[in-house]
Amino acid sequence: MAIDTTRTIEIKQSPWRMVGLIAAGGALVATSWFLALQPQWTVQAIGWFGVLFFGAMLAVAIWRLLTLTGSVITVSPRGVCDTRVASDIVPWSAINGISTWSAYNQPAIVLAVDPAIERTLHLTHLARLTRKANAAVGADGLCIASQGLRMGHDALLETITAYWQRARGDRG
Repeated sequence: MAIDTTRTIEIKQSPWRMVGLIAAGGALVATSWFLALQPQWTVQAIGWFGVLFFGAMLAVAIWRLLTLTGSVITVSPRGVCDTRVASDIVPWSAINGISTWSAYNQPAIVLAVDPAIERTLHLTHLARLTRKANAAVGADGLCIASQGLRMGHDALLETITAYWQRARGDRG
C-alpha cells in the first residue's frame, strides 16, 4: 500500500501498550530485586544493576503514561518530530540516513542528523542524557522508539522512510 506523503500523520501513544510496558518493567525490577537479595556477591551485583537500570526504565514509562498527551510523533512533508526526543521538527534535508537499531528485542529508528542541525535542536533531557551512550552502543543518531505507540515499528519505519525519500526526490 502506497503512503500518501503529502499529508501530516500524527501518531499517538497507546495507553494499553504503555500499561504492558509498565507491567513488563515491574516484572524485571522484581526479578532483579530477587537476585539482589541472593547471598553470592556477583549475583547481588547483577541484581542491583538490574534494579537500577530497569527501575529507571520503569520510571520513564510511568512518567510517559502520565504526562504524554496528544501526538507523540508527527510526520509531515516538512520533517519528523518526536516529542520524546526534541520539541523541534527535524527537517528531511537534515537527515543523512535512516537505520534500525535494536537492544533487548526493542527496535528503534535511528535518524542520522547533520551535526550542525542537531546542535540547534531543543533535545529533551532524556535524549541529551542518552545520546552519547546510545552512540557508544551503535545507535549514533536521534532514536525514535516505537514502543507504546499506536503504530508498530515496521509501519513507522516505512512511513518515515517514504517521507524522507520523497523529500530527497527518490522514486524507488
